[in-house]
Amino acid sequence: MTEKELTKGAKRILDESEENTCGFAAFFILDQDGYGKKTKGSSVEVPWHLMSCEGDEVLFQAELPANPLFYLQVSSEENNFFWGQWWLGDSKRSKTNAICDLIPKDCRLIQKSLEGDTVDFECQAEMPFLKNSSTRLVTVKFTTKEQKFVTKVVKAQLKLPKAVWLEWKQHRLRLWRASKVWAGEDKDDDEKKDDKDKKDE
Repeated sequence: MTEKELTKGAKRILDESEENTCGFAAFFILDQDGYGKKTKGSSVEVPWHLMSCEGDEVLFQAELPANPLFYLQVSSEENNFFWGQWWLGDSKRSKTNAICDLIPKDCRLIQKSLEGDTVDFECQAEMPFLKNSSTRLVTVKFTTKEQKFVTKVVKAQLKLPKAVWLEWKQHRLRLWRASKVWAGEDKDDDEKKDDKDKKDE
């Protein structure tokens, strides 16, 4: 698709300069049935920032709190799973702004990987907007910090190839266009002017 064929609205959705690229991430500790735990250290929701879009990759990063009350803990208890979601823009995740969902990971496996001086661990995530998304998982890297014998997650990084990020945005553009087609709203300025002239005749 050439630049001429893009309406102003479509250009805003693609946001090629990444001027409006921002959003939120939420991370949870789930039980074996997939329900979020309600105890302290079981969930956080934080903004993420575009750290880099140079070269062939884009990097999103979120800083997680590590204070006495609001934090995310990775414990070694049985039947605890680490899970999270990333989304673009609005404070609430929706079907049309979801970037990726983590594949739940057993917290005991995470704890095992943190033995010694290791402070980082990785999780796989699925980007539903990608074709064959279940076989094209992306990696999210987390950094931890020990505070009073509690393993707290303090940073999350999502690094994507630019081609993958563009594919995600192209699919989001299709969803946006689909919502506009029936309402007849995906028009450029010339088309809108023509419509107005016809109404005034």
